[in-house]
Amino acid sequence: MQTESKRETPIPLLVDLHTDALYEHIRGRKDITRRSDKGHLDIPRMREGGVNGQVFAVWISPTELKPGEYCDFALRGADAFDAVCAQSEGGVVPVRTPDEFRDVIAAGRIAAILGVEGGHALEGRLENLDRLYERGVRVLTLTWCNSNEFGDSSSDENKPHGGLSPLGRRAVRRANELGMVIDVSHSADRTVFDILDAGMSPVIASHSGVRARRDFNRNLTDEQIRAIAANGGVMGIVFLPYFLREPEEQASIEDVLNCIDHICQLVGPDHAALGSDFDGFEGALPGLEDVTRIGNIGEGLRRRGFAAGDIAKILGLNFLRVWDAVTSRAA
Repeated sequence: MQTESKRETPIPLLVDLHTDALYEHIRGRKDITRRSDKGHLDIPRMREGGVNGQVFAVWISPTELKPGEYCDFALRGADAFDAVCAQSEGGVVPVRTPDEFRDVIAAGRIAAILGVEGGHALEGRLENLDRLYERGVRVLTLTWCNSNEFGDSSSDENKPHGGLSPLGRRAVRRANELGMVIDVSHSADRTVFDILDAGMSPVIASHSGVRARRDFNRNLTDEQIRAIAANGGVMGIVFLPYFLREPEEQASIEDVLNCIDHICQLVGPDHAALGSDFDGFEGALPGLEDVTRIGNIGEGLRRRGFAAGDIAKILGLNFLRVWDAVTSRAA
């Protein structure tokens, strides 16, 4: 059994739990190793914005890909992830453990974590979970807008499993055994609770909003937020305007700050984080137009009277604590 790391992180963290920029790179829509004005994020702009920890998601499109192609695409995404990091000449380093993450941060580099968005990448086979873990995947978003063999999606009106399927329960347990972080964003309400019931490790909601502030099925209820907090998990607040306010044209960074404030009031500052979803949506949120502006969140929290220690938790330490716990409980 691994033991939870007690190492300090000497450099302040600025960690984002979800971007789709790698998918855009894989599809040839932009080169994220070069600065551009396309989308929200590339590596040069990450450096400018001060981000030093990033979860790069390989999104498995159920419409652009066919069944039988999902896992291979995820594996090709892992290859692309490694290539992007290699092209950065040491500026961005792939990490597979929390201590590797700390070492990269301490060296003044960007720690990159590989995730897969959509459990259909496994094609219903738990051995594919092991294959992805071996290729460096450390975060799995169990569903996307489509339900799959493992559980129901928040966007699926049919809800075929009534939550997490029996195979989904086995997948959660296997991910826990491996030390892979389970992400409940996109999961249906019942699926979220079933994942918490089935697992033994904390979870994340990598890029979600607060339903009490914007009534939308992709956002988490207060009951879910309390349950995730009781599990020791964290919730990354999304920057997508439609998830933050209606009408979305009036959304701004203040809505992200309001969501963080809501979580802190509800369950305390140990359970809030950032999950931009950069390059996963069109348009831009005023105040957080792209990754170069992400430092505005820390400034906004300071203006609102948040303590420096709590801001540090929200900007990265909370996620690192969860990752430590997941790896320490792995078999």
